[in-house]
Parts: sequence; structure tokens; C-alpha cells
Amino acid sequence: LYFTEEGGVFPGIHARDSLGNFYTVMEGTARGDETTGLAFSPDGKFMIVAYQDEGMLYSIWRKDGMPFHAYRLDIKYHATG
Repeated sequence: LYFTEEGGVFPGIHARDSLGNFYTVMEGTARGDETTGLAFSPDGKFMIVAYQDEGMLYSIWRKDGMPFHAYRLDIKYHATG
């Protein structure tokens, strides 16, 4: 599951896997920034996200060429608990 987080400490694009692990895919550059959209290309290989305060639109892809819905992503974990 991919989701956006606005403002606070971790504005950006995050994910949770089926085991409940929390991942960061991309963080905003400014505290309190607002993600205003999240979409994927039809083949799942590109993630498109907009940041309102920056006025920027980003197209993101995996270095390994796999789609974002593939089994494993090489991204950092957040501490839990």
C-alpha cells in the first residue's frame, strides 16, 4: 500500500507491506510540505508525485527496472514502537 503524508516530520510518499513494515519511498525537502497527488504508470514502473509548496512534479522509477508492485523494494525502514 502506497500513501502520501502531508506536513509534519515525514512529508512524502510512504508504503506498508503485508507484514505491516513501514517504508519511505520519497521525502519532501521542506517540513510541512504537501504532497498533492500520487499515480502510477499503467505498467507500474513509474510513480508520479506532486509537491504543492515546491510546485514540482516528479517521475520516479526503480533502479532495477522492476514495477513498484514487484515483490521487494530496496528502500529504508522506519523504526516502529
